[in-house]
Amino acid sequence: MKEVKEWKNLTNIEFENGAEGVAILLSKGYRVSEWVQDIFARELNKKIKFNYPIKLARVTVASLGFDEPTTLLKIYDSLPTHELGLVSPEIALACRLDYPEQPTGEWLRFATPMKSMIDSDGVPHLPKLGKALGLYFVETYWAYEHAIFHPHNEFVVELNH
Repeated sequence: MKEVKEWKNLTNIEFENGAEGVAILLSKGYRVSEWVQDIFARELNKKIKFNYPIKLARVTVASLGFDEPTTLLKIYDSLPTHELGLVSPEIALACRLDYPEQPTGEWLRFATPMKSMIDSDGVPHLPKLGKALGLYFVETYWAYEHAIFHPHNEFVVELNH
C-alpha cells in the first residue's frame, strides 16, 4: 500500500454526543436521514471523550489490497495491517460540519465499528456523507459483516491507529 495521505485533522468537535451533533446539523440546514436521527436519539445523556488530534484518511478497498468485491468484515480486518483504524460514528457528524468542499455527487462512507450504529429495528448501519441537489446529507449504509464492497469503494478511516 502506498503512503496514505491525511484528509482531515480534527482538533475540536463542537458537540458532546451524537444527539447534540444531529441537532446542530439540523439547525444548520443539513439533511440528516431518519435512520441517523433514530440511532443518535438514544444518546442524549452520553458524553464522548475524543482523543485529539483525530487524523483521518480516505482509502479505497483496492488500496487495502482487494482487487475483487469483498466483505465489510474482511475490509475492517485488514485495517490494522496498514496502521489504520475505525472511527466513532460521531466523527462522521463532525466531518459533515467540516466538509463544505464536498463535490456534488460524492458519497463518502465512514468505517465505524460493527454494531456501533444500530437503529431501533435492530439493523446495523455505517454513516455516509453526500452532496446532491445543492444540499449536504448525512445518510447511512447497511453495515452487515457480509455486506459486499467493490475495489473502487472508499472509506474514511483513522490514521496511525
